[in-house]
Amino acid sequence: MEVIDKINKELKGQKFFKDSWLLGLLFIVAVGNAFIIFWSLTHIHAASIDLPVRFTSLSNFDELGSWFRLYDIAEISIVVSLINLLLAVLLHAKNRILSIFLLLTSIMVVILAIAILLGFTVIKYGTN
Repeated sequence: MEVIDKINKELKGQKFFKDSWLLGLLFIVAVGNAFIIFWSLTHIHAASIDLPVRFTSLSNFDELGSWFRLYDIAEISIVVSLINLLLAVLLHAKNRILSIFLLLTSIMVVILAIAILLGFTVIKYGTN
């Protein structure tokens, strides 16, 4: 509860959500995560076969798994974005540039998650 009180105090006493740079970056992260959620809900379908769920540059597709493991990509993107947003809010009063870098990192994670999700879901794998 102490952390929540500290976050509430920081939000009331600072100008995080009045900073246009941070709002712009936050908007890009939110739109990217909304796209990831929409794409996941519309393009991940149940399959009776195991699908590739992991890709490495050394061994290409090296792990098969259930179709619902593809939702992990969206989950990771959202969790990383929320953690970075929380840290950006907490650190904004001390260092504005660090908050910007945290949100830029979130944008990079969202872009990477979109690329991975598109790569895994554009192939139908024998489903309708």
